[in-house]
Amino acid sequence: MRKIIITAVLGLACSSAMATQLYRWVDENGVTQFSQQPPTEDQYQRMQVKPAPELGTGSLAPKASSDSAEPAEPTEPAPAAQPTAEQQAKLAEWCNALRANLTTMQNNPRLRRTLDDGTVERIAEDERQTMIAKAQADLQEHCQ
Repeated sequence: MRKIIITAVLGLACSSAMATQLYRWVDENGVTQFSQQPPTEDQYQRMQVKPAPELGTGSLAPKASSDSAEPAEPTEPAPAAQPTAEQQAKLAEWCNALRANLTTMQNNPRLRRTLDDGTVERIAEDERQTMIAKAQADLQEHCQ
C-alpha cells in the first residue's frame, strides 16, 4: 500500500499540470489519502506543493529567504575550486540579466508584478529600494 501512495505522490510531483494545493487526510479505514480536492466529511491537512522550476531558470546565486525569522547558521567556506568554462558562462549570463534588471528597477519607479492568481499589483517604493539594494549586493558579491 505504501508503494502505491509513494508512486501516486511522485506521479503528482512529476506532472507538469500539477495543482499548487494538495489535501491529505486519513479515511475511515485508516488509509492516508491525497487529493487535489478536499474531502467533504473527514478532517484534512492542506499541503502547499511548489511546482518544479522550468529548465534553465535556476539562479547561480543562493537565494536569501526573507520568510525565516532567524538568521541562517554560518557555514564553513568551501575550498576554492576553479569554475569550469560552462559555469563561468552561466555566471556571466546571470550577471548580465541581473545588471539589466537593476537598470530596469532604477529607471522605472512604477514597477508592478503579476501574482500567482493573475492579479497585478504595484511594487511599493520601499520594496523597490530593497530590491535595488539586493541586486547591487548580489552584483558586488558574485559579479566582480
